[in-house]
Amino acid sequence: MSDITYINKNLLMEGQLESKDGQVVIAGNFKGNIVAKFVIIEPTALFNGNINAEHLKVEGKVDGDITADLLEVGNSGVIDGKLKTNSLSVDTGAQISGNVGRISS
Repeated sequence: MSDITYINKNLLMEGQLESKDGQVVIAGNFKGNIVAKFVIIEPTALFNGNINAEHLKVEGKVDGDITADLLEVGNSGVIDGKLKTNSLSVDTGAQISGNVGRISS
């Protein structure tokens, strides 16, 4: 079972978070950078910074650059920034502003 790092909705966190084999769930405010295998940005989250993940699910607000092999944007997801991904799924109602490109092999 992988480890889960959870930032709850009442927390404000700044810095660098690395969890190469674990899951990171952000429900609060985070300013900085995340490197993780699997990241979830919950609907209550405000994220400002860069995310590098194998799998990223965005249901909250992200302002920054994203690199994710698999990127899912839920219907409440809002992204403003550069996106690099090999697989993109966008639900109706999601908002994306920025450039979308493929990750180089």
